[in-house]
Amino acid sequence: MSRPRLPGPLTVAELVRLGPLSRGRSCGAQDLNRHVSGVTLVSDLDTARGNKPGTALVVHPAAAHGVWAVESALRLAWECNAACVVAPGGITVTGPTTRLAERLRMPLFIVDDPCDLALGIAATIADTEAARSRLTARCAALFGELRKARDILGVINTEIPGVSAALVAEDGHLLAGRSEAAGHADDHAHRLQIPVPGPDGRPWATLVAQLPAASCAWVETVETILRLARDPLALSVAHDRLTMAYRASKDRLLLEALLDGSPAASASSADPVGGGVPEHLAREAGWRIDGRHIAVYLRTSRGAPPVGEAATCGLIALWQEIFPGLPVVPAPRGWVSWFTEKEGDTADVAGRVRGALAAPRIPIPLTAGVGQPGDGVAGLRRSVVEADLAAAVAGRRQAGAVEQYCELGLQVVLACLPVKEIAEAARVLLADLVADPKADVLIGTLSALLDCSGSTARAAARLGVHRNTMLGRLDRIRSCGVDLDSPEQRLALHVACYAVLGDAGRAPD
Repeated sequence: MSRPRLPGPLTVAELVRLGPLSRGRSCGAQDLNRHVSGVTLVSDLDTARGNKPGTALVVHPAAAHGVWAVESALRLAWECNAACVVAPGGITVTGPTTRLAERLRMPLFIVDDPCDLALGIAATIADTEAARSRLTARCAALFGELRKARDILGVINTEIPGVSAALVAEDGHLLAGRSEAAGHADDHAHRLQIPVPGPDGRPWATLVAQLPAASCAWVETVETILRLARDPLALSVAHDRLTMAYRASKDRLLLEALLDGSPAASASSADPVGGGVPEHLAREAGWRIDGRHIAVYLRTSRGAPPVGEAATCGLIALWQEIFPGLPVVPAPRGWVSWFTEKEGDTADVAGRVRGALAAPRIPIPLTAGVGQPGDGVAGLRRSVVEADLAAAVAGRRQAGAVEQYCELGLQVVLACLPVKEIAEAARVLLADLVADPKADVLIGTLSALLDCSGSTARAAARLGVHRNTMLGRLDRIRSCGVDLDSPEQRLALHVACYAVLGDAGRAPD
């Protein structure tokens, strides 16, 4: 048979939060984490000298005569290490009295009926479990009424005395609550951590709370309340993601209609965009479509895993956190955003986007293309198309690459070729060359020669090798059945080299 669990002493903060002292007026900032083991109603201050430590010293109106009555009670309470002092409301508490309470770190409360309050404190101390159960029930009721994570954390931080709580993401980012709770606990604090799952059941965040060292029963009460908050927090993130997913879908349809230049589909219950002119709907959505735009097209980098809906929502939230007020809309090959500014050029925008992609919190490895400036909706349409083409070039490089359309020229045409299919055909047609142990060197040499219009000297300089080395490699290429002197095959050979070299660095699908 297990022994009954001891409830542990209440603190002054709990008495303030749970009932009796909530009716009192607190004077000055005091140490509310003092334990309260009993209560004494004194009608003569001299009798207060024999109080046990942890006693709540309640001054009867009969003992509150004279200007120095409260100050005397504070000093007596400090000498016997009392929990707090409660004085009747009929006396005047001056500034020196408040400062004395602060200096002694002795909580001081002023109430209208000290006798009734003493009975209330005694009843609460006698049934500590009931008082803590009421607190747990109150928090559970408040959790059920809230939908935002920060509101739920607000209940924990305001309703539970002495507790500082925060919601921390898996990467350590503070999602809601108090930053000090997310840090390391000091030696005198107790730390609680409750995992919070996401809508898919996988770990999403951790609910962290710090509280002063207290009884096991109080720690258990706090842990129970934190566990009660876990499901509402998971529900809040599910609600946020659902809302964001719906908005992303609506924005995608609106962007398509805006870029097509055609009226949106007629209103119907199944159409999230609804009827109306796209420009009008875009303005209602808060998009800036007037003025000078520079579009940015975001794509996942080569070899990145497929992007799920949750990652899309996270990307949209982080992008808007980095660039407040800037739209970011899902598109067929990634996400579209645009800067609307009177000043600034594409290089400036590219630099800002490059800095954003380097942020460690971006959940997806991204590359980006930047279009040229365009005025109005027509300019935005053109800039988005250019940004998409530039993003095709950037997408063949490492995560974080940003390309400007104005710097690429005809390279965007090569970037749009179906490299994988062309590379497969090239490996068949150039089988002997691809099978050569030095295939990478030879194909690179052949590509450089074609880039340099057949000039062996320029190609050797470009590769950083001697011209004789260049000639030796060309002989070896010819021995693999490649005809370098056929003008009809030169374009196809050039494209084949480009595809094989480009596909060699592609991660497996």
